[in-house]
Amino acid sequence: MNAEPDAMAGAAERRGGAEGQTALVLGERSEQSSWELSITSVHASRFGDHVIIGRDETEQLRRALVPSRRSPRDPAVGETWRVTGPIKTHPEYGPQLHAEVSLPLVTTGRAIIRHLATDKRFPGIGWATAEKLWRQFGDAIYDRIRDRDLRSLANVVGPERAVAIVDGFGMLCDEVEIFRWLDRYGVSPRVAGAAARVWGVGAIDRIKSDPYAMTLLEPWKEVDTRALRLGVAPDDRRRLSAAVEEALAIRFRAGHMASPAASIKPLVRRLLSPWGGDPAWAIDVALARGRVIAADAETLQSRACRFMEDEVARLISERVRRELPHSDGKPILEAIAKVEGEFGYELTPAQREAVFMATSCGVCVISGGAGTGKTTVVRAILAAMEAQRDNLPPAQRGEVEHLQVALAGRAVRRITEATGRPASTLSRTIHDIEDAGRRIRAGTIIFDESSMLDTPSLYRVLVQLPAEVSLIFIGDPGQLPPIGPGLPFHIMVKTAAIPSVTLDVVHRQDDTTGIPAVASAVRHGRSVNLRRFDPNVALSPGVYLFPASREEAAAKTLAAFRAMCGRAPASGRTAALHDLDVQILTQVKNGPTGSKELNRVIEAEYMSRQPNIDDWGLSVGSKVMWLKNDYSKAPQLDADGNSLVDTATGEAICSGFMNGSLGVVTRQHQKGAWVRFDDGAEDVITTADLEKLTHGWAISVHKAQGSAFSRVIIPLVRSRLLDRTMLYTAITRAVETVVLVGDPDLLNEVISMAPKSLQRNSALNFETQ
Repeated sequence: MNAEPDAMAGAAERRGGAEGQTALVLGERSEQSSWELSITSVHASRFGDHVIIGRDETEQLRRALVPSRRSPRDPAVGETWRVTGPIKTHPEYGPQLHAEVSLPLVTTGRAIIRHLATDKRFPGIGWATAEKLWRQFGDAIYDRIRDRDLRSLANVVGPERAVAIVDGFGMLCDEVEIFRWLDRYGVSPRVAGAAARVWGVGAIDRIKSDPYAMTLLEPWKEVDTRALRLGVAPDDRRRLSAAVEEALAIRFRAGHMASPAASIKPLVRRLLSPWGGDPAWAIDVALARGRVIAADAETLQSRACRFMEDEVARLISERVRRELPHSDGKPILEAIAKVEGEFGYELTPAQREAVFMATSCGVCVISGGAGTGKTTVVRAILAAMEAQRDNLPPAQRGEVEHLQVALAGRAVRRITEATGRPASTLSRTIHDIEDAGRRIRAGTIIFDESSMLDTPSLYRVLVQLPAEVSLIFIGDPGQLPPIGPGLPFHIMVKTAAIPSVTLDVVHRQDDTTGIPAVASAVRHGRSVNLRRFDPNVALSPGVYLFPASREEAAAKTLAAFRAMCGRAPASGRTAALHDLDVQILTQVKNGPTGSKELNRVIEAEYMSRQPNIDDWGLSVGSKVMWLKNDYSKAPQLDADGNSLVDTATGEAICSGFMNGSLGVVTRQHQKGAWVRFDDGAEDVITTADLEKLTHGWAISVHKAQGSAFSRVIIPLVRSRLLDRTMLYTAITRAVETVVLVGDPDLLNEVISMAPKSLQRNSALNFETQ
């Protein structure tokens, strides 16, 4: 048989998209079948599943559907895979095997020709070279590869290709052995694939020596059950220390970088149940084995958390000690005067102090409540720093960068507009540094909304920056803490060792709206007495209460939205609706007052007259939110409208779609729909993008943090997430109007209680560095 794909294979592959492969099945054969397929093509679905087409042992072309959960990794053209499962008849594609087990195999026989010619592990080897190797060695080629006989292979393909063949097959053989070994012990294919990626060839030895190493990849219960079944004793020291580590991991996922031993003991007892020993003994074992660290006499940490906090403290403290060159104050005063002229008012003494501090310190903190002019200060700081940079010698000037970083896409747009300088999201900054190889040699990074910074994210940024890069942290410690673990900004604000200025004069909202006064009361735990919301004057500035029982909250939230937005717009007339800038902020995703249900109702009602985008559940004019960073979206254009291209890679330079960005579907497109987001990025979205998209009429308070909207509606229902910080954050997202929908007694109860979300444990300490 000719090793190249024949016409039948090509036709099958052209029909082979994986979309819709789990659709209607006309007939089924329930018996299990098993094929060893030499893969000729792979077709991925947007759900992560794959359809693979390949030749079986008899050279017959076969087709198999491989769910992502049934495979240790993505299959690749040229590889040989064993797939086992029932054969079902697809109405369009005919018989196909629905894999219940799928594992890569080491290639055998003539299949090596296709493997060498098509697998990306073997660069520079095409069909002709692969055929030449087979003619030269036949089945003996496997012995040559296994014995690393580079000389014989190099005589045929050259030394570089010989090394690529030997190394590529070596990695595959190791990987296949890991998958096979873990499969025998009931480890899921996806977890087996992760183990191979994490530990490589040492995976088997690592797991044999400590079965609880798998808790890095699998839930504790599954790992523990398997280990006990394989003979690990209930009081095995490996099990005891692993339970302590797992207890700390549970606390970490709840936001704690460290934990009192008293909070760990009940978790350890539960994890080790029905073991009747003392959890304190398990903690002693974990400490003795070095698996956990005692931050102090009563506090425990995982080694990873201890290391991250130590590094963050060290990298901040070395900037505190760093002496900056003496700077002439004249450029700073001129920059302040220029910004005052642009805004039409004088900076407060605290704002001026913040500007001088930021331009003379290696690290500093600027804190203040919502709307206290923090962004105005940033504009003055950037103007002053740029003036200082202009006074440097030309050779030094080019290396100095002053960057603005925010966590949310909408916040990026806000500070870009407010300061007149570009900004980027934290995730974009981390991506550029870690993945794109960007190097920042000198200058400043300004972190906006720093209260949202978690410790791991801060660590990831700081370890990539030289000490010559100064840091400015700006935020409001009264807002919601970060979603991730830790409270680094809140600790910085309280640390005397770090230069700090607090702003206390509200500028964002006009005092007449009442928003500053209500926000301040909520922030400090004082009860409020709000005016009742009147739907007849729904757009009036102010903070209002729309009384509602828990059962009424959803209906009255929608009633407030309708009162503000009016009737559903006519076809093509959605611009006025979006210009009203009405945003519902929810505590949760599910339930009657959750974002999911509120979005469903509003989308159905307000987009009822707009053109639909296929069967996506979207229309032209739909408000949407992006859920996952995608750096391949929104190509940047030059002045002529042509895509900018990276000269090194030849790939388009893209702005990307950022997690949390709000946008609008502006028009239909031949590939799907065109979306423009609030940070300015726009591009086409396709069916494959729908899993990264949701409606944006109602979003969580966490997603809104760092953003501002003209009008905000906040349904209040009792939940474990509702506390003073959430309420304060939600209220301060509004510039003109706030409507709280709920029980007034619940409102004041929440305000009076100390916020649970700020009661996180940490051992981060800047004083001792």
